[in-house]
Amino acid sequence: MRIFLALSLALFLFTPCWAGPGGFQDNSPGVGGGGFQGPGGSAGVTTVAQAKKAWDDTPVVLTGHIVSRAGGDHEHYIFRDSTGEIVVDIDDKLFYGRTVTPQTTVRLYGEVDKEMMERTKIDVKRLDIQ
Repeated sequence: MRIFLALSLALFLFTPCWAGPGGFQDNSPGVGGGGFQGPGGSAGVTTVAQAKKAWDDTPVVLTGHIVSRAGGDHEHYIFRDSTGEIVVDIDDKLFYGRTVTPQTTVRLYGEVDKEMMERTKIDVKRLDIQ
């Protein structure tokens, strides 16, 4: 029993030495990372055409116009840029009481939302009026 206790104590005391000065770190993509990763720091997907081809959950920054409502859902809209149209899901609270018309240029920050048997959409996280 004493040997087990001594080994456990030794393991506990010397483990930080094995981990290195910063402790154990997992530098795998998507694990504890975050922050700046490239020269421009902007999303790689910036057009509707690119968004339609992108993987699910890919970050996007789109600039264009919200041209109409899509179907019966009050939070789904048709967004258009120079490359095409796509359905965007914008929570009412993201408008912050601002009025947006089809003539208003907006910048949408969000991610691609691909679901089985449905059209590709953009889940909008932030809306800026240009």
